[in-house]
Amino acid sequence: MSYWEEPPVKNAFVQQFSENIKFKYNCFDRVILRGYILWLFFPAGVVKFLRAMGFRKLSNGVMRILTDQLNAHIQKVAQAKGIPIHWWPSMGGGKDGAKQKFVQEQYAQLDQGNGDRLYCILTDKEPAKTFVCRELVAKNGKKHEKIYDCRKPVKQYYIYFHDQLLGGPCYLKISSYLPFQCEFYFNGHNAIQVHLDKQGVHYRRHDNAFVDVDDPEAIRKAVESLNGRAVLNRVAYWMNIFFKFDKGKYSTCSKYLHHEWYLSQVEISSNIVFRSARFCTSLFERLLDKFQRLGLPESIAQIFSRRSHRGTISNTFWRLYDNNACIKHWFRGNSIKQYNKTGYFIRTETTINNPKSLGLKKHALYLQACLWKGIECNNRFLDCCADVDTASISEQESDIFTKPVTNTAGRTISAPDMRKERQKALAKELLKPKYQVYGFKTSDLYKNLSHQFQNPAQIRYEMNKLRARGVLIKRNNQSFYVVTQKGFYWLWLEICSNNFFKNPMISRTMKNDALQLAAQPSKIEEAYDHIHRGLFQLTQQLAINAWA
Repeated sequence: MSYWEEPPVKNAFVQQFSENIKFKYNCFDRVILRGYILWLFFPAGVVKFLRAMGFRKLSNGVMRILTDQLNAHIQKVAQAKGIPIHWWPSMGGGKDGAKQKFVQEQYAQLDQGNGDRLYCILTDKEPAKTFVCRELVAKNGKKHEKIYDCRKPVKQYYIYFHDQLLGGPCYLKISSYLPFQCEFYFNGHNAIQVHLDKQGVHYRRHDNAFVDVDDPEAIRKAVESLNGRAVLNRVAYWMNIFFKFDKGKYSTCSKYLHHEWYLSQVEISSNIVFRSARFCTSLFERLLDKFQRLGLPESIAQIFSRRSHRGTISNTFWRLYDNNACIKHWFRGNSIKQYNKTGYFIRTETTINNPKSLGLKKHALYLQACLWKGIECNNRFLDCCADVDTASISEQESDIFTKPVTNTAGRTISAPDMRKERQKALAKELLKPKYQVYGFKTSDLYKNLSHQFQNPAQIRYEMNKLRARGVLIKRNNQSFYVVTQKGFYWLWLEICSNNFFKNPMISRTMKNDALQLAAQPSKIEEAYDHIHRGLFQLTQQLAINAWA
């Protein structure tokens, strides 16, 4: 396997429901990198930096000079490129993605096509680590300055743009005061969209998810291109534009102000698109019931492939995600969640906030390693979901025999009424094996059912109800009908369960064990024995699950 080759999907969940799955893909979702000038995170480093810049006297005003120069440069770039700078509190404010939502709503028209495009700049004040200078007086009366680290509100720039590789909207967050901490955000789905557009691959996207694509392999290739080095190249491009200090005629950046970028938050999603929304919804309802037993620390540790230690904090809680139910499990600052996103789309998502706790390196160059780790965690989580009870997933399928349906012509066909004697007689007649093997005409049925039906037209009327539900089919270019396998099962269960199942099984259960051993069992009796044992195991298992 090459370095860029996606690990094969071997989870039992995908294998179990492969017939119901339309397509699946893995990708990054939300990715946040943070940039630090490492040696400026300590007061001694700030002092050394200011001395290297030529400032002999330490003061808050000296540090403010750098802030003023950075503000001037960003404003100059915004003016040159014709993009607005909004003071966020005056725009209504808000947290938890409000800025992202505002940009998407106001500048959606700019998110068309490829290339690099700036949207806008939002400014806000947020608490951040910074430094202050205080003048101290020694016992001998001599004055000297000392720099302290602290947290205080600092002006932050949120620069939103469309990137030629990462799509948009992305943002670059720059703190305007020492130590100039930065943040870079992009969404993996936007990057995939850019790749698909360049390749001319047709796709359909809905609410941060791909629900259809002509070439799923193209998604994998797009994810392969999002390695750490490629992302850092794009970060360096945007930093080179905005992180400079205005010197009057020119703007420069000191060699001492070099950021190292680290992984702050990486979301890796495994997305499964189902063919039927009803099946997907029913399946996820059963998964929610099962998830209640996954919150134990040792269980979550196995999913993240780590040992559970004493004192390990692991919890599980319910929440609403996009107004849908979601279960989320936490482990050492990392999490994994699963939710039904669009009705026919189940997403399993690992969020890595603490790479070291999972044996990963924090530097942004190791972004791809987070992808492999996230896919492995998602697969193990899906393995835990493979034994979900699917016996009643399609329990609503029986509704077609009790409720009206619409045929291909758009006509509403009422349900067969099994309370009527003539409908029961028709069903019993259709259970004869010859109707499955050789087929039949309406006239054949009328010969045996003339005492229940006045004419063949009445039989055809009742047969239309069964044809609309797949019980009967008409052979191509022939006037013969045949009973389908599904139709035979339904007719047998609905009409003959009392005669051929209920009554014999009650008799079998009540019969003395000695009498059962006395006679040589027939093939039919052996079949009833199998059913009896199966029912016993079923009731036992249902009782165990109920108590659990």
